[in-house]
Amino acid sequence: MTLVWTIAILLSLLAIADLIVGVSNDAVNFLNSAIGSRVASRRTIYWIAGAGLIVGTFFSTGMMEVARKGVIYPQNFYLTELMILFLAVMIVDVILIDTYNTLGFPTSTTIAVVFELTGAALAIAVLKTNHSVPGEAVLTDYINTGRVFLLFSGILVSILFAFITGAIVQFISRLLFTFSYHGRFRMLFSFFGAFAISIILILVFKKGIEASAVWDTPVFKWFSTNPVFQFPTIFAITFFVLYLSGMLFQIDIPRIVVLFGTFALALSFAANDLVNFIGVPLAGIESFKAFLISGHEGGPGNFSLQFLNDDWLRNHGFEDGIYVSFFLLSGIVMMLTLFYSRKARSVTETEMYLGRQQTGREHFEPSQLSRTMVRHFLSLFNRIDNILPVKIHRFISGRYKKDENISDFKPVDEVIYFDSLRAMVNLVVASILISIGTYWRFPLSTTFVVFMVAMGTSLADQAWGRESAVYRISGVLSILGGWFITACLGFLGAFILALLLWWGSWITIIVSVMFMILFLFRSTKYHKKRQAERELFKKELSNEISQNIGWIRNTGSDTVRRLMLESSKIYMLMVQGLLDEDETKLFEITRKTEDLKNQIKNAKTEFFSALARMPEEAQDSGQFFIQALDYLTELGNTLSAMVVPAYDHIKNHHKGLIDYQQDDLNTLLDETTAFFNFMVHVEKDKKFMMFHELVQRQEAIFKLIENFRLQHIRKIRKGSGKTRINILYLELLGETRNLILYSVNLVKSLKNFFG
Repeated sequence: MTLVWTIAILLSLLAIADLIVGVSNDAVNFLNSAIGSRVASRRTIYWIAGAGLIVGTFFSTGMMEVARKGVIYPQNFYLTELMILFLAVMIVDVILIDTYNTLGFPTSTTIAVVFELTGAALAIAVLKTNHSVPGEAVLTDYINTGRVFLLFSGILVSILFAFITGAIVQFISRLLFTFSYHGRFRMLFSFFGAFAISIILILVFKKGIEASAVWDTPVFKWFSTNPVFQFPTIFAITFFVLYLSGMLFQIDIPRIVVLFGTFALALSFAANDLVNFIGVPLAGIESFKAFLISGHEGGPGNFSLQFLNDDWLRNHGFEDGIYVSFFLLSGIVMMLTLFYSRKARSVTETEMYLGRQQTGREHFEPSQLSRTMVRHFLSLFNRIDNILPVKIHRFISGRYKKDENISDFKPVDEVIYFDSLRAMVNLVVASILISIGTYWRFPLSTTFVVFMVAMGTSLADQAWGRESAVYRISGVLSILGGWFITACLGFLGAFILALLLWWGSWITIIVSVMFMILFLFRSTKYHKKRQAERELFKKELSNEISQNIGWIRNTGSDTVRRLMLESSKIYMLMVQGLLDEDETKLFEITRKTEDLKNQIKNAKTEFFSALARMPEEAQDSGQFFIQALDYLTELGNTLSAMVVPAYDHIKNHHKGLIDYQQDDLNTLLDETTAFFNFMVHVEKDKKFMMFHELVQRQEAIFKLIENFRLQHIRKIRKGSGKTRINILYLELLGETRNLILYSVNLVKSLKNFFG
């Protein structure tokens, strides 16, 4: 009895934790479009979305049946078994979703909870069927395999359907409104905006009417008994409001639709996905409450859960104040998460970068599959383009032409990733699809419906150009691949943990909960560190900044200096790791080297983009800064050419440096460190008149390296040393020379830039 009490309390606490990590991942679904188009400040968007979340929680009672009997057959479990099953699901879900949040990776919370329930139920079912069970029960008596397959296949279909729908609607919308739509098409925008809003409201009303007696009011009764008048009435009112707002107050109608769509999508999300976070704890608490009321004398291990086969919660949930409070508290927690979760911003940023209209730094590296897909798509596009009539081709090209003199409205607080027209399509299409799924009580993966709609509109809007297509498609494939990983990890994790909880009881509960708390603490610490590092290299280039060569001088100089210092540090640590034969240190240096190369690549992309938008007179001197970044790239490649062979040598346990080689490298390290310190001093204080002294130091190191090389060759002729370490030593001398050479050329380019 004490065990069940403890699990019930833990489920209540885990429900709050799961809400926080779940909303941190799923917030991208309803925030992406509004934040990406900057139709309002972040705080305003959060308030609107938060209101939608709170309202949506009261529409979610029907969906709670999925956790109670959609995946498993609860009537065939006893209370203790079901509570252990639910505890395993919740612990695994919190850890799994938080991992994705930390990495800034959107995933499907629906898939996670479905496969976690399946895995945990399978574990308990295996234990039960190995014992004497009346009626010779089989595994299918405990798991609704048909429902699981339906959910799995339904989500697969919804991914493809959402992508195609988003692409088609965006293509038609762009043909109608073009990119130069601001201040125009008020009548047309009012018509389509009213149409979309009316459909969403009708779906919400119908869902609300069926949800509970709370909505049993004359207005809702009238709508339910007069379906013919529903759409025309709502459409007329909405059209009138939108058109008057545009005419009298010059309000941008797409902005209004986007903000409403944010509210509606947040509402749909809460109604559809709240089950993923509190459905399992609520079912556990409901079961425990029924046991206490029943006065069952056989104990929780023999208490049947036959009542869970009913639709009690959907039909009577709001008659119980406990459930009303639970839903309201859930909405408040989700709303607070929007405002304060840094991980939610990371997930949102990943999706916005994949759909942004401009090129620039990409978050994903291209894969062979993405290259193949782009190649075949370009081939198909060229074929269609060749057979397309000239008039149609000119018409489409004209509608997609961007007027450089007409820019989007100024960003409210950050950059604009795409315009409000695409944001409107994203929200409206996704809201309608999810509202339909919720109305039919079919738990769609809202993450992938919204994500694939956004990717479809990006494709139709030509956001995936020749410069970015392979990176964007690689990102989409990575996220879709993460969906399958979520399913596998959720299933295996819950299966194993359920077995451990059954066998280990109190010990496993304490260990698993402590591990979860430690994991959340470490992941949060890692995320903060990762975000701090990212902020150092993140440059949000506004038009005002990009027109100022002084910004390049100040920010660019700081960036180059920091990367130079990092290069010097990597070289020093690499030599020390090789001297100490420290495999762990060298492995860490290989990671730092790759990170340095990525930082240099990102800096080069961003500064080049800024220089390209500067006045022509500023670009002449700007070329020297790009040249300096080219030498930084060579520095990174040179370090990689030293670090990787050194790490491989020590990793394979080959013989280390002999005495005279160690002495030579120690001397060279001292000279090189002094050289880098002097170089940074020259650059930081802009004392380029001392450049000749830097060249003299370079020549001194070159002579030292040549002397070491000559002495080494003489020793080799005498049979000193082993072949592998001799080759590595000579490579280090040669690459150190290159490192010094590129460094001097880098400072020379900066000298020309600032001169």
